[in-house]
Amino acid sequence: MSEIKKYMYLGKEYPLKATVDSSVKKATITFDGEFFICKVPKPGEIDIAKALLKFYKRACRTVVNQRLRIYQPQIKIKYKDVTIENNDKRWGSCSSNRNLTFNWRLVIFPIEALDYVVVHELCHLKHLNHDRSFWRLLGKILPDYKNAMAIIGSKKTRDM
Repeated sequence: MSEIKKYMYLGKEYPLKATVDSSVKKATITFDGEFFICKVPKPGEIDIAKALLKFYKRACRTVVNQRLRIYQPQIKIKYKDVTIENNDKRWGSCSSNRNLTFNWRLVIFPIEALDYVVVHELCHLKHLNHDRSFWRLLGKILPDYKNAMAIIGSKKTRDM
C-alpha cells in the first residue's frame, strides 16, 4: 500500500487525491477544504510539483487579496498593484510606486503568519523604514505580530 502524500496549505497538512478526468488537458489541482484534488487527463506519470506550484501561486493571490481588503482600510493607505512571485530571499516587499510583492510560499504558513507579512508591507507604505513609528503601527493592527514574525522567521524560503 502506497503512502498518501500530504502538502501544506495555510499551516496544515492535507492529503492529495488524484483522479482521471478526460476533460482536462493537463494536471490541475484544486482544494476542497479537506483534500488537494489533482485532476489528470489520463492515468500515469504526472508532474505534481508543477501543478502544485500553479495552485499555490493562484491560491496565494486569492488569500493575499482577501487579507489586503481586511487590513488596508485599518491602515488607511492605498496600494497600486499586487504581484505574487517566486523569490527565495524575501517574503514580501513594497516599491516606491506603491506596488506590493509577495512570495507564493506564504500560503503554506498559518494565516497569522501571512497576515503579518501583508500588514508589514502595508505599514511600509506609510513608514518606509523600520523606525519606531513603523513598529507601533504594525503592533496597533496586529498586537501579536511577534509570534507570527517568529513563524515566518523560522523558515528560510529556499528550504521549502
